[in-house]
Amino acid sequence: MSEGVPDFQALRAMYHQEVEGLSDAQLDWEDPSEEWSRWSIRRQISHVALAYFFWWVKMWGKTLWPENPPEDPVDFTKAAPNQYDRRLDEEKYWRLEDLLPRFDEALAFAERAAEGKSADDLKALAITRTFKPELLMGDTDLPVYRFWMHVSTFHDEGLTQDPEDETKFTYTLEGMLRQMYWEALVHLRTIHRLKLKQGLTPVAQIPREGLLLDPFFWGPEDEPRM
Repeated sequence: MSEGVPDFQALRAMYHQEVEGLSDAQLDWEDPSEEWSRWSIRRQISHVALAYFFWWVKMWGKTLWPENPPEDPVDFTKAAPNQYDRRLDEEKYWRLEDLLPRFDEALAFAERAAEGKSADDLKALAITRTFKPELLMGDTDLPVYRFWMHVSTFHDEGLTQDPEDETKFTYTLEGMLRQMYWEALVHLRTIHRLKLKQGLTPVAQIPREGLLLDPFFWGPEDEPRM
């Protein structure tokens, strides 16, 4: 792969190592009193898989593979807030032996997206998306475009907000690969926090980079110094 493309194989391995040997009770522990702990370890994995499927297939499919765009790998309508809020269908992908293969498949789309691309390709290929102002992040009161407004500030290039329309963003392939890698690290960090709350020992050494430099995403425990 081109220089600068995140190591998604290593990322996948970190997730597998982190959940190895966990019981169902440990995978499903959650605490609804705090926003970050409302999704269990199992649901963190499910969300990352859904996000990767959505962005690489739904948003990027025709741009990356114009002659043969991939079909929807899952039923995205099931991820609506009134069903499985930004997660895979939990009737089909609840058991870890069913969920992890879909997680692996989802991350593989990121690798496929970068495969054979030069550094110039990564910067030239781009998509633009405009978010409806009333579109919210799940069951929160945060508009989706304001989430992207915030995370775009962590990118020197590759993820930019339109100067004349605050709801419109352009993503280069380079920026999207970086953003999706960072988002998966955020959820892996949340899995660490969920394990620590249960008295369990985290396994993976998570690099503090990108979004994890923000204490909101890292959490109050041992905050990185800016």
